[in-house]
Amino acid sequence: MAFIDARTLPDASRIEADLVIIGGGMAGVTLAKELAGGPLKVAILESGGRDIDADNQALYAGSAVIRAPDNPDRPFNDYPGQSRARVLGGSGMVWGGKCAPLDPADFAARAWAPHSGWPVTREQMQPFYDRACDLLEIPRFDRDDKILQDPARRPLDLAPEDGFFPAPRHFTHYSGGSDKAAFDRFRTDFADAPNITVYLHANVVRIALNPAGDQVAGLDVACLDGKRHTAVGKTYVLAVGGIENVRLLLASNDVRATGIGNRHDLVGRFFQGHVTYAADTDAETEGTAVHISRDAPMDLYLGARRGSHCVLGSGALAQRRMGTGNFTATFYAGEETGAGTPAKAETKTIGKAAARIDGQGAGGGQLLGFFAMTEHFPNPDSRVTLDPAAKDALGMPRIRLDWTYSRTDWDSLERSVAGFGDALGASGQGRACWPIKRQTLLEISSASRHHMGTTRMHADPRQGVVDPDGRVHETGNLYVAGSSVFPTSGIANPTLTILALVMRLADHLKQEFGARR
Repeated sequence: MAFIDARTLPDASRIEADLVIIGGGMAGVTLAKELAGGPLKVAILESGGRDIDADNQALYAGSAVIRAPDNPDRPFNDYPGQSRARVLGGSGMVWGGKCAPLDPADFAARAWAPHSGWPVTREQMQPFYDRACDLLEIPRFDRDDKILQDPARRPLDLAPEDGFFPAPRHFTHYSGGSDKAAFDRFRTDFADAPNITVYLHANVVRIALNPAGDQVAGLDVACLDGKRHTAVGKTYVLAVGGIENVRLLLASNDVRATGIGNRHDLVGRFFQGHVTYAADTDAETEGTAVHISRDAPMDLYLGARRGSHCVLGSGALAQRRMGTGNFTATFYAGEETGAGTPAKAETKTIGKAAARIDGQGAGGGQLLGFFAMTEHFPNPDSRVTLDPAAKDALGMPRIRLDWTYSRTDWDSLERSVAGFGDALGASGQGRACWPIKRQTLLEISSASRHHMGTTRMHADPRQGVVDPDGRVHETGNLYVAGSSVFPTSGIANPTLTILALVMRLADHLKQEFGARR
């Protein structure tokens, strides 16, 4: 129907809709796409505009630190602001477009993985993954993935009983980091539908509850120019990211002193992130490397083509055998660093690993760098809280992120790396070198922009903030969308799973509203 700049509305305007979506990022936009052209009147309230703006980005600012056993604390104050984009399309504006589903093991309750288990299985999620792939115009992820059948891109021949497998990743062009014009269409074309209105520069600063505290009564909306508005709907969906979802729920504490959805002190806990571990930047230091014995092309793993590549992952069998979480190894060519940027000749340190790998130098085959990723286990001490002493330009309390790892995480990483090396060696496919000491893991880690787990999904309100449909347990007409509802993080980039869950939520909302009519 329209894009409206909330700053152009008369002060104290009232926005009304059947469904109010807080946030116009990938989750909010996809939900609106699913509902476009239908009977529901939908309003999206987006904090930013069409372009990334420094004043809007400054609203993200907070403090952060990463903590882990045997490592000094790592201050990370820039992370809350640098890891997200406060703009229409959200962090899709800076996303590279990589897509993969979570593995079946990620959804399972694993006795050795604390707080694991989703209230939905991968099999139940498959139809929604398929729909998300179709929306992003990438191949579907199924047992017959065509890139694994390509004889020119043969996967490593590892023993099935070791439990390691090639896990494809595909790239969509609907991302600001890949094809800006295509992404601009993705984040705007749905608003042509007569039932959709998008309000830009509309910051939700309070979720107002009814006196009983069990329903949302409305939203307070603020603009950076000083204007204030209200928004009222029958149902509300909170979709502003894994940190900002928490900030808004905790700051809306005038009816419930601990905030919305926080009766059991779970909002903000179980923060999980994705980081990569590699050593390849010091000309005097041995790097993480693999020597692949065969001379056949490794295009399947090196991502020579933009469309797809594979990582080597550990499935449920490997995890159970090793007592570990999920794990992947991503290979890269010697002329690159683990970050995918060109390396100068003097920094190609993976060559120093050759003697360690086979005792005589690499010889034939191929010497590649690799970086590891390991599942960050859900940890209640890893959390987002409010800093009441620090306020943003709209008067909202800023956040503090305590990103916390446990020894269980380090044990899982090191056992997974050892198992990965054993699997390569036992199959005759190669050798691995891992020269990283536990005491340096935080120092050499590189963080992704993924915020997960802070409003986790669980059927039991004592163990989760939202129910299996994404509804806040104690608030009947409020849902949460995005990776904050993930019970566990897995390894895959979360965007495809976010979209799949949003499509599942869209079906639920259509059914719920249909039952009311």
